[in-house]
Amino acid sequence: MEKEFLPDRSFQRIQEVVANHYRNYKNPPTYAVLAQAFSTDYDAIELINTFQEYDIDSSSEAVLDMFESYIKGVRLQNVYSEVGKLYNQSKQEKAQDLLKEYAEWLSGFTLKSSAFVDVAKTFTERFRQNQAKDREEQNSSMPQVTRFYVPYLDALNGGRNLRGQLTCFLASTGVGKSHIVKHIGIRGNIDDGLHILHFQLEGSEEEALNAYSGGLVSKNAYYFERGKISETEMRQFERTVEALSGSITVRCFPRFNARVSTLDIKNGIAEYRKKCGRNPDIVIIDSMDLLTDASRRVWNAEHERSKRIAVANDLKDLAADEKVWMVVTYQATIENRDWLNNENNVLTEYNCSEAKGLARPCTHLISLNQSSAERQEDVMRLHIAKARFFKKGDTIKIATDYDNEVFCDFQRTFSLNS
Repeated sequence: MEKEFLPDRSFQRIQEVVANHYRNYKNPPTYAVLAQAFSTDYDAIELINTFQEYDIDSSSEAVLDMFESYIKGVRLQNVYSEVGKLYNQSKQEKAQDLLKEYAEWLSGFTLKSSAFVDVAKTFTERFRQNQAKDREEQNSSMPQVTRFYVPYLDALNGGRNLRGQLTCFLASTGVGKSHIVKHIGIRGNIDDGLHILHFQLEGSEEEALNAYSGGLVSKNAYYFERGKISETEMRQFERTVEALSGSITVRCFPRFNARVSTLDIKNGIAEYRKKCGRNPDIVIIDSMDLLTDASRRVWNAEHERSKRIAVANDLKDLAADEKVWMVVTYQATIENRDWLNNENNVLTEYNCSEAKGLARPCTHLISLNQSSAERQEDVMRLHIAKARFFKKGDTIKIATDYDNEVFCDFQRTFSLNS
């Protein structure tokens, strides 16, 4: 790498040490090695600390993209300056040749590996990489995230790691979109000691906190909200909650005149990491249709479809970058009560306002279906409209117990399907 591509001498000195270390050992130096090499250079130490601080927030692909853009920008500045000089010297042909040369370089320049991969030649290498990746996941300090906390879905998933995946729950108004994502948060906390970060875009902060509080002890949120729990019960509940090894953190956004973007979600995760000193395991967004994409552009009504797809793509990328399971809710377009009351009908990707376009970035699209009769019986149907790693198209019946803030009543659900 040319020295002029780097901003100042501190960058250049660090780059020289990195390059020499890599030539000798075929591995990049650790931060400890760099700190030792520059123990008397305070400017370099400060820069190394900055690298280390931002290292956890960036994936290698994102860094590579930024590096590519930076090199292209430096080269363009040099060419622009040289072209100006040539034009001032009336050397238009040379200036045009220089621009042509830059355009040809730009079209072929990349720091990424070739997009063409030979399957046979890389067969063994890729298998060994997969083995190493699996061992790394098994030995990782990050807890496994493998469960939907709905028995049938868990059986289909078969213990597959859900980190890096985007799961969307689709339902019409009042069926229980918020209930299912809070169920995942509560069971993840209680059963597996996971750390949950919940972004509340619909409803108030107090409502979300009360619902989670009631769910942790299977008590109707109304009693918690109104303070109608006896002191004896409260002492028992306090001991139960204190014994939990996981956590649930709620972040609310005001609805008034607010345009919340996926960039706010990314910044919220970074803020959580800085405050709590750890990454969340599951990120919940209720509801995805209230988000705009990272560009924060004002989309016209006719481009609403493009905005929704851009949001889903952003969240999918964010799940992979942050190594979290991203769980979101989405409002179904159909509200025809007669259609919904027909228990032969289930919501699919065609009941999203963007049809297949929105479903494409999702790893799972699961719809919640409930007729008026089923609501009276506290049951509903979950339909697997899309699943990237297991079969789709199944519809399962589950029992609910919303009176006690329980989305899936396991005992009654088993009896329904036995």
